[in-house]
Amino acid sequence: MLVKIVGGLGISSAAGLLAISATVARRYDKPGAAWFSGYTALVGVGLGALSVGVFTGFVPVTDFTGAVGRWLAFVWILPVGLWAMFALRYTGRFVSLTLKTSILVAFPLLVFILQFILSSASGVPTQAIGLFGITVRYYALALVVTGMVLVVRTTRRYDHTAVWQGVALAGAPAAMWLFWSSMPYIAQLGRTAGGAAYVLGSLGAVCGFGFTVFRLDAFDIAPTVGVVGERNIVEETDDLVLIADEEHRVVRANERMRFASDGADPAAGTVTVEDMFGTDVDGLRAAETVTLSVAGVSGKYDAQVSTVVDRTERSLGTVVSLREVTERELRKERLSVLNRVLRHNLRNQLDVLDAHLDAIDDDHADTAIETTGRIARMSDRARTIDQLLSETREHAPVDVAELLRDTVATYDAPVTVEATESLVVTTDGVALEAAIESAVDNAVMHATDVTVSLQSTPDGCELRVIDDGPGIPESELAALETGTEAPLRHGTGLGLWQLTWAARTLGGEVSFDTSDGTTVTISVPDTPPTGE
Repeated sequence: MLVKIVGGLGISSAAGLLAISATVARRYDKPGAAWFSGYTALVGVGLGALSVGVFTGFVPVTDFTGAVGRWLAFVWILPVGLWAMFALRYTGRFVSLTLKTSILVAFPLLVFILQFILSSASGVPTQAIGLFGITVRYYALALVVTGMVLVVRTTRRYDHTAVWQGVALAGAPAAMWLFWSSMPYIAQLGRTAGGAAYVLGSLGAVCGFGFTVFRLDAFDIAPTVGVVGERNIVEETDDLVLIADEEHRVVRANERMRFASDGADPAAGTVTVEDMFGTDVDGLRAAETVTLSVAGVSGKYDAQVSTVVDRTERSLGTVVSLREVTERELRKERLSVLNRVLRHNLRNQLDVLDAHLDAIDDDHADTAIETTGRIARMSDRARTIDQLLSETREHAPVDVAELLRDTVATYDAPVTVEATESLVVTTDGVALEAAIESAVDNAVMHATDVTVSLQSTPDGCELRVIDDGPGIPESELAALETGTEAPLRHGTGLGLWQLTWAARTLGGEVSFDTSDGTTVTISVPDTPPTGE
């Protein structure tokens, strides 16, 4: 009766494994699916054939050791190459099916064939044949354990895969190996114990694989993309990337870095970071840019150096990433020169022009003087904008109410201020002053009744500049919205650009309401100092 139960449960487990194989086979395009399907199919066929033999009495069962134990060894050992290939593909470690790989996959089968041939030949010591059997068992065990470790570690590494996914996948072959390999020892406790080991190995396989495939969707949510993606980030990026050890010796470089090294792999020998760049890791970390020659073309690169640490925060080495910034640096240099020269020369020429115009006493001279004044103010705004965009400042506490009143006091035109005695926020004081100045300046220039209000908000404060002027032209508002000015529809100046860029520097927003006059609203967030 016990033998019938064991055989029946084995047949049911084999049927379950074949069903799992057929299910996964329909997802052949998923990483490792074909190898997994082949592995479970081969185990299912082997277990099914043996279980049918046990159930029908074709395979004699005495104590579940003899013939049963030997055939179970075939069932779990023969397919281990397929299991190893599945584990490699599933975890993103692609291995081509070359002749060498095929021999490694089929090694257990080849050894079993060799054993059969030698056992049929005369004069071959049984010890030699037994040695082949021990070798293939340890080989199979190594493949099983390696695959288990790969699957568990990789699924545990990424948040999109559940650790139980890897545990269940690894637990199935572990159950087969553990119970079926131990049957000769377990069966010494009695036939019931031997039969239990047979059943537990069978059920462990079908339950582990079934739970992973049908419950955890192992082939819909695989860790492959994480492993391959990490590798491709380094290899496919346009940046030059290398990894150096604690002694600053290069141990790995991506394709772009190898190309920059004239095709030679800097990781092939004992090349150091200093050998490659003329400065050590600390020098790269401190340098603003690094000049390199790639394919005979000299360029500037922005160096990013990060430290590689293990789980105990012990330093293992560094990763150096170099991004080409040649065009950026050239553009910055051109803008700096043009900005400095134009501002300086324009101011000097305007001063000369004003001096001559003062000597002329007529209306044309007055108009010309007003024009030069506007040009001078435009030059000042350009300088202010340059400071906003090129300088980095620490955020600090600023009394916005006091700053507002001091700024308004510089204007000859009457401006009404509605604000509390004091309202302090932590922000960029220079950018805030520039925003207030440009908003009030625009209102005073185009309106007669100007009111500036300040009120506290949960996130900081809000400034409003309200005037009764004609409003801001739609073309200028459209330019601010898109970030560009149309070739034939230029704005009248830099004031609104200064206001917009200043608000962005503050981390706030600016909005315009032109339905009745103009209302400019500036939100100023209360932000902590930079770096906190």
